[in-house]
Amino acid sequence: MTARYLFLCLPLLLLVGCSQKPESKSVKQLDNYRDWAIYRGDQKANQFSELDQINASNVARLEPAWMINTGDASRGSAMQTNPIIIDDVFYMVTPAGRVLALDGATGEQYWEFDPRTPEQKNSGYSVINRGVAYWADGDEQRIFHSTGSSLYAIDAQTGKLVGTFAESGALDLRKNLGMDPEFVSCKMTSPVAVFEDYLILGTSVSEGFGASPGHIRAYSARTGEFRWIFHTIPKKGEFGHDTWEWVEGESYGGANAWGGLTIDEKRGWVFGATGSPTYDFYGANRKGKGLFGNCVLALDARTGERQWHFQTVHHDIWDMDNPPAPILVELEIDNEPREAVVQMTKMGHLFVLDRGTGEPIFPVEERPVAASDIPGEEAWPTQPFPVKPPPLVRQGFAEDDFNDTTPEAYAAAAKMAEGYSGGPIFTPPSLRGHVIVPGMSGGMEWHGASFDPSNGMLYVNVNESSNLMRLSPVTTLVDDEGLSEYDKGKLLYQLNCSACHGLQLQGAPPVVPALALTDKPDGELINTIEEGRGAMPSFNNFSNEELSGIVSYLRNPSEEPLDVSGRETRTVYLLQGYNRFEDENWIPGTKPPWGSLAAVDLNAGTIMWTTTLGEYPELVKRGIRNTGTRNFGGSVATAGGLIFVAATFDEKLRAFDTATGKILWEYQLPYGGYATPSVYAIDGRQYVAICSGGGPKVGTPSGDAVLVFALPEE
Repeated sequence: MTARYLFLCLPLLLLVGCSQKPESKSVKQLDNYRDWAIYRGDQKANQFSELDQINASNVARLEPAWMINTGDASRGSAMQTNPIIIDDVFYMVTPAGRVLALDGATGEQYWEFDPRTPEQKNSGYSVINRGVAYWADGDEQRIFHSTGSSLYAIDAQTGKLVGTFAESGALDLRKNLGMDPEFVSCKMTSPVAVFEDYLILGTSVSEGFGASPGHIRAYSARTGEFRWIFHTIPKKGEFGHDTWEWVEGESYGGANAWGGLTIDEKRGWVFGATGSPTYDFYGANRKGKGLFGNCVLALDARTGERQWHFQTVHHDIWDMDNPPAPILVELEIDNEPREAVVQMTKMGHLFVLDRGTGEPIFPVEERPVAASDIPGEEAWPTQPFPVKPPPLVRQGFAEDDFNDTTPEAYAAAAKMAEGYSGGPIFTPPSLRGHVIVPGMSGGMEWHGASFDPSNGMLYVNVNESSNLMRLSPVTTLVDDEGLSEYDKGKLLYQLNCSACHGLQLQGAPPVVPALALTDKPDGELINTIEEGRGAMPSFNNFSNEELSGIVSYLRNPSEEPLDVSGRETRTVYLLQGYNRFEDENWIPGTKPPWGSLAAVDLNAGTIMWTTTLGEYPELVKRGIRNTGTRNFGGSVATAGGLIFVAATFDEKLRAFDTATGKILWEYQLPYGGYATPSVYAIDGRQYVAICSGGGPKVGTPSGDAVLVFALPEE
């Protein structure tokens, strides 16, 4: 009998009804010792718990204390939520975007909030949502939750919308960007940051031509009133505007802090980290360094005024975002206390910056990188490389990096990569194509890392990701006036959808579905385009005519070029698709390790230890062990000398020894745990919670389980 079957045979708490609402409790100062009151643990995103009841000497006795199924998983859904626990109440987001309030000691449901429309409830609707935020003032307690293009204010006691907030309890995220909301497409995948009565947010936007800008905004937590905006794509007259070569008539998007924000409450500053301007892989229309794309930003939390910035990639044409919000830490450098900001990147680089100035604490060198040979493109001639700490993943690809676990694996990898060259990190995209390492999901991801303030150690899990990158030229029109609906739809697909789903609609299954010969009804296709689904962004900025044109093209895709005679054209270069360098069993084409957990001494800028994270069950059966796997979901360190992390393809939750990296305990989850654990205490008992929702991002089945562990009661 498998571990998954054993789990599913256990009694489950069915979430079809609600128990009595929790008694109204007096609002108090958040207890960051016993509670897990903020996404990623605290305002600084330290992902650390002072609790030590569970420790290295007894963790082997850890067992499930309670578990539930949410009942709303669907094909391709995921559950990345990091639950918050406040005053014994456990708040989480389900795969379909519902908020549940549960008893943190038993899992008994108090209330639910369901923002879905009737149509969404019947269509397998799913979201990517990493958690909720809490705000209180006097007797008022609110949970802030976002799905689609709305931010909801929910009464923490009842689960009902707060009607006095924004528009009947919902804030429209498409507004206050300085453009017509009808042409804005954005959502939030990470929780809003809360400072005093300010809600400060970054958004997730699409990554094609015509994407919305990723400006950072603040609103009143009480009323939803707009407070301030920081333009991550600078306006004329603003600092940074001269770092772009602007093209008249172009729209500029991206440069968004999609991984959330962190707060320095003493300074009254908010910190964010942005991704690439769009389009991600071809920037001939946005030449220059491109501030504030790929930047660490320090802003005044009350006004949005820039305090400092630091750019981690110049003129990004590789999708090398800064996925997680910065971590705020206190270090001791050369026997002097230093407040610092740590930024993790897809490149596997760790930038350690002075919190007050943004200046690097350890040296950062501008090193020459290769030039682009794509017509019109101008790759920036240098990129910043931190000298310390050293990179946590390999920095490029060569022939001796092929999977060498067996001769057959090596031959298969070489065949997959036929026609693609190698090259060091920051090799520009080309028509020839190359194996990009680290790839678009490489290095450190949205899940962040855990920091132990007692010793200055950072514990971080990383991906040795790889992709097959190649561009193709596509002829588009400067003005599409007079084109048929079908041809307009084809152009819109190429410019907005092809980076993920491919120029031939082939997708990258099962992560990105193929759209060729899709059998979905027109209405379902249009709803998916407008609302998004799972990791797919929403495109609610298309007109009805444009949506009809896209559907028409999807129904009968043609590779025939457009008739452009007599029209002004331009050629753009588009990615052929997010093609992972992996075989049909998800095994990477590069040699292991494919995923690691590292301990970094931030005081010295050195790596203390690394260990592989996860295994591929199919390889284990053949005696190939300790390879590491692709991993999504963060770690939590505790004062008990433990690191808890799930995240892996083999669907296990593990506890590592902080001193040595040795595995001290592991548990087979029912589905992949692609989320960050939460650690909290109720009535003197310590708990460790993980959301186990699986999903196609790593390659395992979708699910809807929540598991909470504790030591056996005496």
